[in-house]
Amino acid sequence: MATLGRLLAMAAMAGLAVSGCGKLVGLDTPVTPLARIQVQVTGDLPATARPTPQLRVALMWGAQWLPEPFCVLPAESPKAAEVKAWGCPDPFRFVPSLASADIPIQPDVTATIDLINLPEADLMIGDLTARIAYASLIVYDDINGNGMLDLHHPPHHQRHEEDYNPGTLDTRDIVYGASFISMTKPDQRVAYREGAPPGANFAFYPRIGCPDPPPAFSILSASGFSVTSLAAAVEGILPTEDDLTECAASTLDETVVTIRLSAPPADAGAEGDAGADGDAGADGDAGAQDDAGAQGEDKFALSELACTDPETSGTTFYQQPPDTKPDLNKETWACAGFPRLPGDTTGVTSGQQFVTAIASPCQSVAHIILRGCDNDPNCSAPSWDVAPPAWWPCSTTP
Repeated sequence: MATLGRLLAMAAMAGLAVSGCGKLVGLDTPVTPLARIQVQVTGDLPATARPTPQLRVALMWGAQWLPEPFCVLPAESPKAAEVKAWGCPDPFRFVPSLASADIPIQPDVTATIDLINLPEADLMIGDLTARIAYASLIVYDDINGNGMLDLHHPPHHQRHEEDYNPGTLDTRDIVYGASFISMTKPDQRVAYREGAPPGANFAFYPRIGCPDPPPAFSILSASGFSVTSLAAAVEGILPTEDDLTECAASTLDETVVTIRLSAPPADAGAEGDAGADGDAGADGDAGAQDDAGAQGEDKFALSELACTDPETSGTTFYQQPPDTKPDLNKETWACAGFPRLPGDTTGVTSGQQFVTAIASPCQSVAHIILRGCDNDPNCSAPSWDVAPPAWWPCSTTP
């Protein structure tokens, strides 16, 4: 059963298509948008940008996802920590799922995004009595000129994906800023709520301590929570926003979402410079109020905004040793045990796995084992069971 807001929107769309004596109309006439979002891009592009970039802004609804255990459990060695640093994406990052709009934009000129559709039901988190969707406005250079932000994903099932196409550095779109990058950073997010408020312990991009988002469309602002608050997340407690005075909710017509382009490293603010309220500028330089700009201190923060993940359950995927020897002098790798999650009573495989970081086009970790299945190193009927190759650096003792 659809909610009242969704039924009204469906009825309005149907009214555009049918009129008079059953004649189909409206297909060649402008559609009245359900909502309009104002956005402005500020700042300068880095020196590495193209001389004539095709800047666009995409409204991307977010996905609900879980990181894999290797990326959230403490690293068991310095080498494993290095693999995590390069291969594991920010566990609190915004993960794009589906674009609802995509328009050209120019710096310092306010643009208007027309929304003609509500977020799809599978983007709404909650149940029919209380559910919500969040979106980020992502500014990028449309490198291939196709008028859309091209999303990539980690090669979890690369050998099963005939259409897997990571592109090249010359063809991938380049993200230069966003209104919502990570829950650990200040943000301005687009929200759409149906039904009752989602509740205080709602864990979908939570804003703990902030007021409930209003019904229908709105722009929500929050301070984000600091790394020092993340210990609560390890214990299963949602961190509270660092500065509750920055919690805000506004209507679309009274807000201009401001996104600052990422700055060249030479222009980054001094370390620890927090600037004015709400600005999430490069390297901590916070600049103008309510600017939710680029985070220069995180080398992957912006590029990961062009990365989605079709495997959102936190499942670890394994593979057998490759036919060709990896370059152990160049790759970021480690030997690691199999992760044990708190409360896991099913038993954990003994021995070691070879883990290596993949940083392009999306961060991920490759898990290589001598025996096992795609998603289970302890399966009773393994898909492969091979002898250690000559280059194998890890233990082979169960």
